Amino acid sequence: MFTLYLFCLIVGGVFVGLAAFAGLDGVDFDHDFDPDIQLLDQSAKTEEDKSIRLKNRRRRRGLGLPFFSLRFWTFGGCFFGLTGVILSLLNPAMSGQLIWSISIAVGVVSGSAMVWALRLLQHQQADSMVRADDLLGLPSLVEIPFDRNSRGKVRLNIKGRTLELMAMTEDLQEFSQGDEAFVVGVEKNKVWVVSEASFKQSSN
Repeated sequence: MFTLYLFCLIVGGVFVGLAAFAGLDGVDFDHDFDPDIQLLDQSAKTEEDKSIRLKNRRRRRGLGLPFFSLRFWTFGGCFFGLTGVILSLLNPAMSGQLIWSISIAVGVVSGSAMVWALRLLQHQQADSMVRADDLLGLPSLVEIPFDRNSRGKVRLNIKGRTLELMAMTEDLQEFSQGDEAFVVGVEKNKVWVVSEASFKQSSN
């Protein structure tokens, strides 16, 4: 039985190490923005929403049954083997059946806890995504001056985070550093902004 524990510990430990090295949630970050933010283009919004809803349904269906997750078997097997090895070495007099029962319990609890924790992390990350519509109407602060013939950069706060984005305008006004500008459009990784006066005029 000790051989089984040791085998599970080694195999599970290798996969746990690989998961930790590669990133437990497998997130790809957008290089142009804050690492915790994804800005989704309007054209991709519908497909992204469908994907998120599908993932959420799968997550709800599997919330009480983590046994279908590879992560459950990876982490559960690792802690099952670790518990069995430790108990076998520290207390050789303990019955094999008791060690087996404790090891299974620890493996199931550990694997389930890891699956649920990663699902929660993924859910929180999905909530933190920034879509194009989220930016419309938001005030921003000019970082790099620009006008209708040049590009600049603005900084804005959304969902508790700060974004610095390339900015353009069709306003006749020239934007200087520290000026306030309002987002009226989003194009890929750029935003279109106008002055406060133009924004208020368009809103009326």
